[in-house]
Amino acid sequence: APSRNPVKTLEERSDVKKDYQVGNEIKDLTDDFIKDFLGPSMSKSVDLSPRSTPIPKSQGLTKEAQDALKAKEDYTKIELNKGHGQRAVREVAGGNQQLQDILLIKIKGKHSLQARLVEPLFTSLTKQDVYILVTAKALYQFNGSNSNVIKRSKAAEICKSITLAKEFKCQANDALVLDEERGSYVMKKFFAVLERKNDSDDVKVDLTSDETYEKEQNTANLAYLYNVEEKKFERSEELSGKKLSYTKLDNFMVYCFDYGSEVYVWIGKSVGHDVRKHAMIAGRNVFDEVKRPPWNLYQRIASGLETSLFREKFRDWPDLNASNVLTVKNSCAPRKDKIVFADLCACSGEEMRSPLPEEPPGLVLEMTDVGRGKGVPTDLSQDIFGHDVETTDRELWRITDTSYEEYDPEKYGVFYSAESFIVRWSYRVMQGGKKQDHETGRDRLAYFFWQGSDCTIKEKGKSAFMTVKVDKERAPQIPLSQSQEIPAFLQIFGGSMVIFHGKISEKAEERNRMFIYRGEMEDEGCLTELPDIRASHLRSRTSFLLQTTSDKCYLWHGCKSRAHTVKGAYSSCNKLLARGDSKPAIIEVQEGAEPTEFWDSFEGGQQDYNSSLSDSRLYSKSIRIFRLYEEMKEFKYQELGYKCRAPNCVSPFPFLQSELYDSSQPALFIVDALHTVYVWVGWWPQQTPDGEHVTQTGSAKTDFTERYKLTLKTAVSYFEQDSGKENVSLTVVRAGMEPPQFKILFPWWHEREGVATPDTPEPRPLVEELKQFLQTEYTLKELQQRPPPPGCDPLRLEQYLSPAEFQEVFDMTKKEFQSLQPWKQRKERIRFGLF
Repeated sequence: APSRNPVKTLEERSDVKKDYQVGNEIKDLTDDFIKDFLGPSMSKSVDLSPRSTPIPKSQGLTKEAQDALKAKEDYTKIELNKGHGQRAVREVAGGNQQLQDILLIKIKGKHSLQARLVEPLFTSLTKQDVYILVTAKALYQFNGSNSNVIKRSKAAEICKSITLAKEFKCQANDALVLDEERGSYVMKKFFAVLERKNDSDDVKVDLTSDETYEKEQNTANLAYLYNVEEKKFERSEELSGKKLSYTKLDNFMVYCFDYGSEVYVWIGKSVGHDVRKHAMIAGRNVFDEVKRPPWNLYQRIASGLETSLFREKFRDWPDLNASNVLTVKNSCAPRKDKIVFADLCACSGEEMRSPLPEEPPGLVLEMTDVGRGKGVPTDLSQDIFGHDVETTDRELWRITDTSYEEYDPEKYGVFYSAESFIVRWSYRVMQGGKKQDHETGRDRLAYFFWQGSDCTIKEKGKSAFMTVKVDKERAPQIPLSQSQEIPAFLQIFGGSMVIFHGKISEKAEERNRMFIYRGEMEDEGCLTELPDIRASHLRSRTSFLLQTTSDKCYLWHGCKSRAHTVKGAYSSCNKLLARGDSKPAIIEVQEGAEPTEFWDSFEGGQQDYNSSLSDSRLYSKSIRIFRLYEEMKEFKYQELGYKCRAPNCVSPFPFLQSELYDSSQPALFIVDALHTVYVWVGWWPQQTPDGEHVTQTGSAKTDFTERYKLTLKTAVSYFEQDSGKENVSLTVVRAGMEPPQFKILFPWWHEREGVATPDTPEPRPLVEELKQFLQTEYTLKELQQRPPPPGCDPLRLEQYLSPAEFQEVFDMTKKEFQSLQPWKQRKERIRFGLF
């Protein structure tokens, strides 16, 4: 009977040749097969020579099996293909996804933390933030020395998710937590992975605030919906420019999310196979539209299998680490006899009075502090060896609807509030008259992308991506918002920067224009056009340029303008007028001595004009603003910074109205206006920035009331530390009801609709406002009113009864009441209407 073994059957066939003849030489097919199939490197390691010890026939092996066992492999001689260094890019799951072997994730933000992929290099690290480094075998969490506990907690959550799900093919079981201020062997290994060049190199300081970074990242978010018929992704303006809710994802749809350094294709569970296949190709086209660095991520995300990095792009993704298992009450566990409430304390006014540093931190580029754009002076007392920075060249591009275009060199320094621009800054670092750039031996570069305040979300996002496209050298990229520029950027134009209102196409319109001057140094001055000409825009602490259609230019100086402001305004105006064909003379006007034709250009004349001519008080200090908030059961303050603050120089308008109104509402601020200390109270928004309705819960209002009371107490403590407090007043103002004296603390003020309501109270003295919180006892009838008295905790209304009335109502003492179980306490409150 024929054998059932197909190999043996083939062996017994006489029509199948086992060798072939080349010339006079007969070759064995087996040798050529091994070389062709295994390749030259592996075939060399295969030994077909007979074994020294023959296989005994008693083992019952067939001839074919014995021949196979004759082959001996030496795996030590086999050379496998290797990736190109540590930065090798691999294709994952489907062949059209791109994933790096090393990932560096940055955790930064204020209200809603951002987890973003950044370049895995040492130069990406900053002291204010937390980073997660993902490799194949290790997972690191690096805590910057100035990072807060919220960022560290968020990073720990992401690390836990990565280790549990083995995301990004990371096999680590735990994350190695590294604190910057604590050096260790593991820290050196961490820096080595990120290619730190010198052991003396320090982690840089990030000048971008958490709030600014968060807004910029959310604004740049792009979302696309897949068009099945066209087989391509189409931009969704509704989903772009914000941090979405996970509820927006539809399992019947395919989305493409472009986050700059990360591009994801999210595929719903109900999407067919063919659609999935073509969607990945379309997503790759989106990824390739912009020239991206090789460390960028392109990944396919299936519904229900989202990675932690992807989930962090949504503001309310459910916590997957939370347990859904019902727990059984342990009857043997000790029972808590009473509820413990955390008592918050007001901030220290003495600590808040601490003076600020003379000058804010300078801009750090490529591990070099360029200061205000001109270097850092030598200070041997502080062991600081300075260096000079020299601007060698500059180049500008304007962002258009579809791309970008070169800007006319004669217009360098001219910006528009509804446009975006890219500025390429070339500079040299010199010390002792010698060029200091040992790495490249050439001029250093930096790219600024400037976004006007009237730009749309789409235009702001486009400017960020166009900067990546323009930046061929992969130089540092710094985002800037209008009126929040840094000194290093302003000095590029030497005091000739001017911002026109609207778009570039509107400049040719013939109309009167009014500009306000801001700047602490002459070469950092900037003129900003106001949307209209009204007397309410005038400020007595700075200068204004009024340019009329009759070719007259009035330079108006407020009565409280300081010498450096007057000098800088005059210089900037001269540079602005020098750009035009006609060069009219500047007519300088002092406040209080204006000619009649000056007021004729104003809409409404001198209506709503708030002058300080009658104010004999000195303004020898800059205003200070503090934000008050609760974090981790602790009441804290944060002082707002001014990037252009200069030593020995009083800044008349260091802050903008937007810094109050764009904060998470309802916000609480203390504004020190020298002669008045204001407590500014925000409003309860009806909708989120994404247009979703906000529900005002009772607990949220209770928490806010507690914070408000602590803010008032903090303001009093701050006031008590003022040596000249007898000449200082305390006032509470609410959003939408600010008095003119408060509005003129800012360079411009725009009324915002939907902030104030008919019930919003007028400004009132802080002492009167605080009185309602100082009362500690109320009658039962007063506590039964709705709403309850101001400052009362609605969850513990019974505690505001006097001891005698408490005993009369509940027939027990307060201590005995606290010993009751929570459900019994709640029952007693309901019984007497205290809920």
